[in-house]
Amino acid sequence: MLDLQHLKTEHKYLIEKYIPRECAQMCDFSFGNLYSWSAAEHTEFAEKDGFLYLRSTFNGVTSYAFPWGEGDINIALREIQIDATEREADLSFYCVSEGQLPLLKAFFGSALSVKEQRDYFDYVYLRENLATLKGRKFHSKKNHVNSFCKKYNYIYEELSESNLAQCLEFSHSWHMMGESTQRLEAERQVIDKAFRNFYKLGLKGALLRVEGKIVAYALGEEMYDGETFCVHFEKASPEYPQAYAAINKLFAEKSLGDYKYINREDDAGVEGLRKAKLSYQPEFFVKKYYAKII
Repeated sequence: MLDLQHLKTEHKYLIEKYIPRECAQMCDFSFGNLYSWSAAEHTEFAEKDGFLYLRSTFNGVTSYAFPWGEGDINIALREIQIDATEREADLSFYCVSEGQLPLLKAFFGSALSVKEQRDYFDYVYLRENLATLKGRKFHSKKNHVNSFCKKYNYIYEELSESNLAQCLEFSHSWHMMGESTQRLEAERQVIDKAFRNFYKLGLKGALLRVEGKIVAYALGEEMYDGETFCVHFEKASPEYPQAYAAINKLFAEKSLGDYKYINREDDAGVEGLRKAKLSYQPEFFVKKYYAKII
């Protein structure tokens, strides 16, 4: 049985050491996401014989990530198979990349059932497009931003020790505005964990103020490929509906100039969110698959 343990902030560099190229832009495996969501998703890891193993509970189903390492992948998959058997648990894999699927199929054969996880594809954009909103396809987006900038005497600030507590307070208030759901409560706790470990996780963010009041913020981190920034959370006050477009554009323009791409994560199958994310013209998707042994 694998010696699984809970993630701690000091495990950041260990996890990063193992991340494979095909997962380097996948939001689920950034350390900030892994650590912040670990309480809600019960994420655990184990290191054994040159491989790293991850096990998480997502939507009530406990699954493994495809093992990361440079040794014999069949030995690593056998380790997971044994672990699941000894725990008397179903065997499945989450966030499998296209490149990893053939390896799973070769090992498990016809016992493997694969499902495309379209609801959890990451949306990846060219940073320049989000920062400039040039061209007809972004005309309406630019109008929203211009309207916000003309209507309000706003201030843009990068997140720092001087405003982190205020921004977290705004985030808590945002979660209190709508109807409480289990998912929103989990997200509130995850955001709280991210803010309280902001520097240890290597996070970066920015906020907008109007008349001294925070009205929007964005928070994320650099991905393992070094050319992609992942925006994990983006919140705006419903009193300022154009603030979402404004923080999206201004964050890309003023704070993310060192990156080629911006990953704005998935849409979770929410129709309105999917429409909004598609409207920003993603450059490509990071595709993910769910595989189960039947």
